Amino acid sequence: MAVPNAQSSPMFVQDHSLLRTGILGGVGVCLLTVAYSIHRYPAIVSSPRTPTFLSLFLAGVLWYAFAAIRWTRVTTREDSAVLRHGGRWGVLIGLAWTVEVAGGNVIVPHEFGAAIGVLAVVAAAIMPVIAGATEAARTGQIRRGASVGFWSGAVSGVITFIALAGVGYLVTSVPGFPGVEVPRNVVRALTANELAGFNIGDYLAGGVSHLVIIGAPFCSAAGAFGGVMGRALRSE
Repeated sequence: MAVPNAQSSPMFVQDHSLLRTGILGGVGVCLLTVAYSIHRYPAIVSSPRTPTFLSLFLAGVLWYAFAAIRWTRVTTREDSAVLRHGGRWGVLIGLAWTVEVAGGNVIVPHEFGAAIGVLAVVAAAIMPVIAGATEAARTGQIRRGASVGFWSGAVSGVITFIALAGVGYLVTSVPGFPGVEVPRNVVRALTANELAGFNIGDYLAGGVSHLVIIGAPFCSAAGAFGGVMGRALRSE
C-alpha cells in the first residue's frame, strides 16, 4: 500500500494505471475462473471446505480490488517508487511461483522438474524479503519495505492463482497428462468428469491459498522483515 508522506505535494500526481489495470484484470479473471469452474463442475461446492475457501477468495479479491482502485494514484515520488518497485517484484515472484507450479505438477515424474520446483519456491520466498530490504535501505523506512511487499504479493498472488487454474485445466484436459490426482479412500471408480472436478477444485483451493495467504499477507510480512534488515544496513 502507498505510504502517507508529510511532504506530499499537489504538484506531483502519479497515476499507476498499469498496476491498477493489471490487478483488476487479474481479479476479474480469477472471479470468472471460479464461476465457470463451479458451473462446469458443480460437485466442487459439495466439499465441506468450499464455504471457507469461497469466503476467503471473495474477501481476497475484494481487498485487492479496493487497494488497486484506492491506492494506485499517489502524490509523492516515494509512494510512486513503492508502487513501481512492488509491481516489478510482484511479476518476478509470480513467475517464480509459476515455475514451481509447472515443476511440481506437470514435470513431477522427473527429478529435474522437482528440483526446479524447489528452487523456485526458495526464490519466491526470498524475493519479497530482498524487495523490502532494498526499499528500506534506499529510504530508511521499514514501512516502505512492507508496502513494497504488499504490492508484490498482490501482483504475484493474482498471477499464481491464474497459473494454478491454468495448469489444473491443462492436466485434466489431456488424457494421461502427469499431475492428475485421485482422491484417497475412494470406494468406486470415478468418472472422467468427477476426477476432473476433484482436481480442478484442488488446484483452485491452492490458488486461493496463494491469493489470500502467500500473496499480500506473507509478502507484506516478508517485506517488513527485509525492511528491518535494510534499515540496519543503512545505519551502519
